[in-house]
Amino acid sequence: MLHRIPVRDLRLGMYISSVDCSWLDNPFWRSRFLLKTQADLERLRRSGIAMVTIDDDRGIGLAPPPAPALPNPFPAQAESPALVVERRANRPRRRRIDELERARETVERSKEAVQRMFNDARLGHAVQMTEVAPLVEEIAASIERDRSAIINVTRLKDKNEYTYLHSVAVCALMMNLARQLGLPEGEVQQAGVAGLLHDIGKMATPIEVLEKPGKLDAEERRIIEDHPSAGHRLLKDSPDVSAIALDVCLHHHERIDGRGYPEGLTEAELSVHARMGAICDVYDAITSHRPYKDPWTPAEALSKMLSWEGHFDRRLLTAFVASIGIFPTGGLVRLHSNRLGIVLTSEGERWTTPTVRVFHDVVAGAAVAVEDVATHNAEGGDPIIRGEQGETWFGDAWPRMLDDLMAGRAPHAPLARGVEQAA
Repeated sequence: MLHRIPVRDLRLGMYISSVDCSWLDNPFWRSRFLLKTQADLERLRRSGIAMVTIDDDRGIGLAPPPAPALPNPFPAQAESPALVVERRANRPRRRRIDELERARETVERSKEAVQRMFNDARLGHAVQMTEVAPLVEEIAASIERDRSAIINVTRLKDKNEYTYLHSVAVCALMMNLARQLGLPEGEVQQAGVAGLLHDIGKMATPIEVLEKPGKLDAEERRIIEDHPSAGHRLLKDSPDVSAIALDVCLHHHERIDGRGYPEGLTEAELSVHARMGAICDVYDAITSHRPYKDPWTPAEALSKMLSWEGHFDRRLLTAFVASIGIFPTGGLVRLHSNRLGIVLTSEGERWTTPTVRVFHDVVAGAAVAVEDVATHNAEGGDPIIRGEQGETWFGDAWPRMLDDLMAGRAPHAPLARGVEQAA
């Protein structure tokens, strides 16, 4: 339930749903967040903002008046230890499936809004930051709750929605990387805006060039390589667009060795945000279905990106890998035992040896009992041999199967396709 309260009545643990000021005057830039630290609380109190709205379904609520203690004539029955263990074990699964659904709704709303915004840009209309800011806020909130959920959802895009969902995905990846780097929250949000708007110049590119399935000729290449400049010109004419968004829009195709476009800048001449944009843009592009290319798995993509000399800032690329994992949460992998499973954890020291939930035997071409297994040799685990594409094995059923597996349920799966070829 929402409650509008004075800032002086705020307490740590409250979830702020909105702030009574313009997004430009908000000291946190976004208006929805969990109030976690005394420093943030003092920052709000010093800001001059009088009122905020809190959501007591997502944080603590207003302190109720003390009630007199009354004896309970019907004492509660104690739960059995088995029921307590089962209830606690199911909590993260329920939260995970709920967040996947919320992330899917966020992505759908964001895709539709980006499509409208890009179509307006095609007609020569300026970008309205009052429309962009709420999208970035919602994506930021999803990342804060579960950073892997929205990144996984945006990966499940088809060729027809690539242009719009690519912008949503890069927005999420940019904010995730910015938080990994420990950037200030306002800068995190501006990085998200930059990701959402970085490809808006493609609205000036003819669709037959943008989606050409074959190799581009010299003139088509020149047209494609103009989209950063076209986007920059458009954003310059839009009110309240930040310098970070302008910079990333113009320079996300630059390379640190100076062989990128449109200006051929080198590492020393590129901002940290432009270098971040280059990484996030390429990663999402090469792991997505596009009209002219099948996707690489996340592991393949990161391996390739790490091998390319002169393309990316190595320090930032290492931080990017840390922010999503070599085998990102929810990714499909094949183990040494020839079982397929999804990655459950992919952080810290577990970049290459995450816990995996197995469910399918490649050799038998059949389901196996769902179980969580270690992949670290030192723990007697079943090592990962490579990443796989869920759609290749299970077609359109894969998104629902992934939901089931993340929730700890055995998936209802069709007969896996291409067993002989894939094995």
